Amino acid sequence: YEKYKLDDIVVAAIAPVVRRLLTQWQPLEDPTFLTGELRAWKPALRMSAVPREDSQVVLYGGFKADVAKKKEELVMTPYESLLWNVWLPKIRSCINNEWNPMDSQPLIQLLEAWSDLLPQFIRDNVMDQLVLPKVQKAIAEWNPKRNEATLHGLVFPWLPHVGLRLEALVGDARRKVKNLFRSWTADQGLPEHLMVWQKVFDKKEWEDALLKYVVPKLGATLRDDFKIDPRNQVMEPFQWVMLWVPHLRASIFAQLLETEFFPKWLSIMHRWLANPNANLDEVTRWYTSWKEHFPESLTSDPRIAHGFTTGLQLMHSAMNLDSRARHTLQKPDFKPLGLPSKAQHGKSKRPDQAQPAAAGGEITFKSIVEEYAAEHNLLFLPAGKTHEKSRMPLYKVSPNVDGKGGLMVYLLDDAVWAPPADGDGAEYRAISLEDM
Repeated sequence: YEKYKLDDIVVAAIAPVVRRLLTQWQPLEDPTFLTGELRAWKPALRMSAVPREDSQVVLYGGFKADVAKKKEELVMTPYESLLWNVWLPKIRSCINNEWNPMDSQPLIQLLEAWSDLLPQFIRDNVMDQLVLPKVQKAIAEWNPKRNEATLHGLVFPWLPHVGLRLEALVGDARRKVKNLFRSWTADQGLPEHLMVWQKVFDKKEWEDALLKYVVPKLGATLRDDFKIDPRNQVMEPFQWVMLWVPHLRASIFAQLLETEFFPKWLSIMHRWLANPNANLDEVTRWYTSWKEHFPESLTSDPRIAHGFTTGLQLMHSAMNLDSRARHTLQKPDFKPLGLPSKAQHGKSKRPDQAQPAAAGGEITFKSIVEEYAAEHNLLFLPAGKTHEKSRMPLYKVSPNVDGKGGLMVYLLDDAVWAPPADGDGAEYRAISLEDM
């Protein structure tokens, strides 16, 4: 059969019929049209085999992508030529003129129905020349105020199908997600339509986005919108903030509460206890009820424990005073635990002992600096600027959850470069991680 190329005769015989049938075909309405008949003729048409496991790579999420291998023969078979000249023009016209990328399912069903009937180069042509450009254009034009469809509804259905084109699909979408985080406010609650993007971001890039766009707004909510009033407590602002507990690193969240919640909470407690008519049992119940609002993942953190312990010590001090002497109750000397002392610095792992990457992962100097900063409760965030002289990207190293204050550095030649401690001059110099 192959020697005499009898498939050429078969294709020549069925080509007029296929051409006539496809003329009236509506691909998006009837995606399986002709697929059953063609599968029955697979041996006679000498269709290309489905890619073997060893010709595929596994992407994130378990999706597989075919690895293009150099063909020994670049000439199309008669069946491939039929698809190229008859089937593909019909699909091209349908995608360009009829398909709305906001409704991905009809086209996905079509491509899935035909996937084992199409050679790899035609599948690639459809994806590269027809589908991706139209989806990318839709992503670029997507606006939450104009479009009812969600951004992830536009992008996510294609993730199992794009293979190695993943970055081309999601690159612009990730930038839009960051812009949405920028315009988000805490009173809108947890933005589920944005949180679903976590699996599409690199872990560090996702955390950086939350630290840059979410954490400062949570701090501002506790500082400006949240009032502690034992007589008429409004919990909504506090609840908006606590929704983020599962989504932020515990150390970051603890630092946020240590800075913005406990000073305010302890001040109200002191004012209440200093009142000669204060009911200490009521204060105790108030203390207990507040502690119950904190999940175990937070109460086990030393900063949170420090805040509640300070409150407990304040109550004990009030109990030891006569009601007439309550007004002499000293204000709590609440000092955030903050950064480790220099003695603790000396006990920390040396930079050359840090192992921030998972087994088999690449350990870079940047990842070593990031882990070292995290160990010392410092934020290490992209500043969105470059150093004027070296043209290297700048990073902000800060002990504050809102990113204010701190130190600007850049990384070059496996060293941290920072301005002089006295602030004189613009020349950056290499410093150790301990000095940072």
